[in-house]
Amino acid sequence: MYQEDYLRNYIKESELREFNDRIKVRLSSELAIKYDLGFYTNFLTRIENEMKMLDKLKIKYPANAKPILYIYVVPDDNFTFLLQMPTLFSKDKKSGGKPVTCYDLDGFPLAYGLSQNCLENKETNNLEIADLENELHELSHIVLSQFLLGNQVISEGIAETLPLYGLRLEEKFEKHKQVIATLEENNIYSLKELLNKQRDGSYGNDAVLPNMTCSFRLSYISSYLFVRGLLERVEEKYLLSTTEAINYLFSILRGNRGYANEFLIYDIADALELSHDELLNKKDMQKKALNSIRRL
Repeated sequence: MYQEDYLRNYIKESELREFNDRIKVRLSSELAIKYDLGFYTNFLTRIENEMKMLDKLKIKYPANAKPILYIYVVPDDNFTFLLQMPTLFSKDKKSGGKPVTCYDLDGFPLAYGLSQNCLENKETNNLEIADLENELHELSHIVLSQFLLGNQVISEGIAETLPLYGLRLEEKFEKHKQVIATLEENNIYSLKELLNKQRDGSYGNDAVLPNMTCSFRLSYISSYLFVRGLLERVEEKYLLSTTEAINYLFSILRGNRGYANEFLIYDIADALELSHDELLNKKDMQKKALNSIRRL
C-alpha cells in the first residue's frame, strides 16, 4: 500500500550544514538556529570520533567511494512519525533515532535520523560502554548499507559484530559478555528461527535484561553470534585477519543478486563452500562464537 514519504518532504524543505568533509547535517530552519549556536557540536564531534573508530576496520567501499554520513535532525514532537520508529522501540520514548533512507546522492544509502534532543548538549566523550556500542551499532548499519539493504537478521548481526568483534568492544563490555557466557544452547536461535521471527514481527521481543539496549535481546544476540562465528570460520578457512574477513563477507553481500531471507543464507553458504543446512538450521556458528566469548 502506498504511503507518502513525509521524511522526504521534511528533508526537501531542510537546511544543510557541513560539519566537516565527511559529515553533513540536514534540519529545519528552526533547528538550524540551534546548530549555528553550537548546540549540536559535542554530539557531532562524538559521531566523528566513532566513525574514525569504524575506519580502523579498513572497509573498502565499492568504486573507492567516500560516502558522506548524513545526519537528519527532526523535531522532538514528531520524531516517531517522521522516522517511522517501530512501536517496540518508540513506546513512551521522548527521543530516539535510527538509520533512514538517505536522499542525498553523495551520502551512504542510509542516513542517521535523530530527534533533536539526541544531539543537544551531549558530552563529547565518557560514554557508558553500552551507549558507545549502541551508537556504533547504528553507524554500522549505515556503513553496511553500501553493501546490503534490508535482511534484518543479517543486518542486525553485522551491526553488532562490527563494534563488538571487529573493534573488540566485547572484551570491555563486561555485562554483555557475562550475559552471553551464561546462555544455554536452547536460548540461542538458529537462522531459520530468526527468519521466522523476522516474518511474524517478533524479532527483538525477547529482552534478557530490562531497560537495556537491543544488544541484550536474544534475537540480536543470536544474529551477532552467527555473524561472529561465520567471520571466525572465514578467518580460519582463508587465513585472513578479522578486518580482511569483514571485507570478504562484504564482497559476498555486494555480489548478492537480490536474494533475501533463506536464499541470502544459501548464497553466503555457496560463496564460502559451506552447507546450506549448517548455516540455516544448525547452530554451529553461534556455538563457535559462544565458546570464543567464554574464553575472553
